[in-house]
Amino acid sequence: MGKYKHLREGQREKLCELRLSGESMAACARSLGVDKSTVCRELKRNTAEVGLGVYLPDRAENLYRGRRKACRPKVKMDDPHFRKKLMVMITKGWSPEIIAGRLRREHGRTVISHETLYDFIYDSEIGKRDGLYEYLPRGKKRRSKRKGRKAQKSRLEGRIFIEARSLAADERSEIGHWETDTMLCKYRDGVNVLAERMSRKVIITKLAAKDATATTQAIVGRLKEEVVASVTADNGPENAEHKKIARSLSAEFFFCHPYHSWEKGTVENRNSVIRRYLPRTTDLSTWTQDELDEIAEDINTTPMKCLDYQTPNEVLLARCTWN
Repeated sequence: MGKYKHLREGQREKLCELRLSGESMAACARSLGVDKSTVCRELKRNTAEVGLGVYLPDRAENLYRGRRKACRPKVKMDDPHFRKKLMVMITKGWSPEIIAGRLRREHGRTVISHETLYDFIYDSEIGKRDGLYEYLPRGKKRRSKRKGRKAQKSRLEGRIFIEARSLAADERSEIGHWETDTMLCKYRDGVNVLAERMSRKVIITKLAAKDATATTQAIVGRLKEEVVASVTADNGPENAEHKKIARSLSAEFFFCHPYHSWEKGTVENRNSVIRRYLPRTTDLSTWTQDELDEIAEDINTTPMKCLDYQTPNEVLLARCTWN
C-alpha cells in the first residue's frame, strides 16, 4: 500500500469527473497517481449524505479545510491570561522544561512543550523585546559545556572518601544526606551552600571568613534543626574541622576525591542556580542573611525535572510526613 496523502483541490475536481463517468475507485486512483485507499477515504469522508450521495469537489474541499482547522492545536500564546502565567514563571528563572513539566503535573496532560517555550523566548516579538533569554537558568544565548571547579589541595587528617558512603545516600533513597561547598564572590567573600541529596533543598549561609571555623559554624548552625545522616565535601582547607562537624551533628562526614567535584554534583548544580542571584561580582557585604534565605526559599519552591516537577520543599514535606 502506498503512503496515504490528502488530495489537492484540482485532484478533487478530477475525481468528481471520473466518478460521474462511472470509473471505479481503482481506476480513479491510477488516474490521479495516488493509492486506492486515498480515494476510498476521500469518498467516504466527503461524499454528500443527501442528494443520492454525490461527490461534490467544492463541498469536499470545504469539509477538508474545516477538519484541518479543527485538528490544528490552538496557539496558546494568543491567550493573554496563559501568556501572563508563563511570563511570571519565566521571570522567576524557571527553565522551559520545568515550566512544561509543572503544567503537565498540574493539569494531568501536556499543556505546552518546552520547545514551544524556547521559541517564544528566543523568536517571538515579546521574547526579543524583553530579552527573556536573560531569565533562563544559565542566562546565556547558547548552551555551553559545564566544567566542574577543581578542589584545592590540602592536608586533611582522617578523611573518609565517598566510596564508604551508604547505598541509601548514593541512591537518594532517604532524607538526610547533605553536600556542602563554599561559593566565592567579590573580594573572595563567600557563602556556604548546603544541598540535601534526595530533596535538593538548599541552605545558603553568609560566611564571616573563608576558613574552617566559619565553615564549621555555618554547617553545624544550619543543620542542627535538620535531619542529618551524612555530609559530603571537597578537599578545601575550610573543611579541616570535619571531625568536629561529624561529632556535633552525630553524622558521618565524607570527602570527594581530589579534583572530582562532580562527586558532589547536587551542590555543584545548586551553585549554578544560585549564581543567577549571586554572580561572582556580587559584593556580599551589602547582603543580609535574611536576603540569602529568601534566595534559598525561591530555589526551594521551584519545580525540578529530576523531582518529577515537584519542588524541593514539596518532596521534603511529603517524605517527612510519610516517615
